[in-house]
Amino acid sequence: MANGLRRNLRKRVKNSKPEDDSNWATFPTRRRVVIAVHTVAAAMRLKDLVGLLDEDPEIGLVYTAVPDRLGDGVTELLRKWEVKRMRWDEAADGDYDLAIGASLHRLGELGAKRAFAIAHGSGYNKRWPSWAWFRSEENRPTYGLDRESLLDKAGRPVVDALNLSHIDQWETLKRQCPEATTAAMVGGDPSFDRLRVSLPSRQYYRDALGVRNGQVLVAVTSTWGQQSLLSRHPGLLARLLRELPANHKVILTTHPAVWFEHGPQRIRTLLRDVCSAGLDVVEAGEPWQGLLAAADYLIGDHTSVSVYGAASGLPLLLSHFAVDDIDGQSVMAELAHLSPHLDDATPLAEQLAKATAAQAGQQEVAGARVSSVPDRSASVLRKKFYELLELDEPDVDPRVERAAPPRLMKHESFGW
Repeated sequence: MANGLRRNLRKRVKNSKPEDDSNWATFPTRRRVVIAVHTVAAAMRLKDLVGLLDEDPEIGLVYTAVPDRLGDGVTELLRKWEVKRMRWDEAADGDYDLAIGASLHRLGELGAKRAFAIAHGSGYNKRWPSWAWFRSEENRPTYGLDRESLLDKAGRPVVDALNLSHIDQWETLKRQCPEATTAAMVGGDPSFDRLRVSLPSRQYYRDALGVRNGQVLVAVTSTWGQQSLLSRHPGLLARLLRELPANHKVILTTHPAVWFEHGPQRIRTLLRDVCSAGLDVVEAGEPWQGLLAAADYLIGDHTSVSVYGAASGLPLLLSHFAVDDIDGQSVMAELAHLSPHLDDATPLAEQLAKATAAQAGQQEVAGARVSSVPDRSASVLRKKFYELLELDEPDVDPRVERAAPPRLMKHESFGW
């Protein structure tokens, strides 16, 4: 049977009794964990994380969609994943041993004895957006490591454990919210570790994405909002298809908020012409690791996928750099100084060559700063989870499996 069912593999806490005595349960639950999902982007990050507990039958897992401005699509995605779901109003009245989230918003409203949070991207790169910040422009902090996010009304940390993917982030936290440093831990980046496990399967992903032998795959990635690639360079996709040689294939992946702020049907309509010209598009909520493993080049903005791509060794061409929205000490800011930026007057083939020339420096910087514990995040984070749950860990190593290949938007979406 699966490792998770081998109860004799580990010792449990002395006199620990099931906390859920429901007669409905097939597997008696000793600890209850609620997964707080704010957005589809957060869900994708949590999927790389929650597998550390999923194989333990004595830990009950339930997912809830947290009310959020960018929360469209979460309920449908959780239904597709076939996980146990609970409405927010029911979850907020529940009693849990641990709450896990990739956002801090309303996490403290869940009735959990302990709370754990992880960034929903590659570390903490973005400042609070100017339109959402209520104080002076000069004092906009790095989002996720600030007092407004991390402390409750009484000035206490809203989480018992806050994951930092790299030790560099400690200084930002200490400067912005010293009260929360007691909760901080350096647990690495589980999504990056999944990417590293996926990289040797390059041909598997190229086959799944329809990349022919000899084709050069250019991946394009965009965050959301008015400082994104899609907003600042709306003609780039058509230009790529028009300028690049015929042996090039272009695949776009975007932040899920692009889809769910405007509605998937609207996005498909807006992409109709470039898709008919040859663009492929990764569906919303699909993992991005397989695309990076398959690609030869990456064109992106300040999205976390750009950091992951550079760290994996992909030559990165930045569409632009949103200097006012990015922490000047972050890995994204450092990458921006090393990377060529899109130039409307220079042929794209020449610009990709410049990205190739910058690749070694990009990989050195991003690879050094994306995680302090590369390939060990699963071990560090699982240990922390079991500490918070007051259980002994399984005596088998946690598994990190390669990512599923991303599904591409079907042409049938356009009625072709």
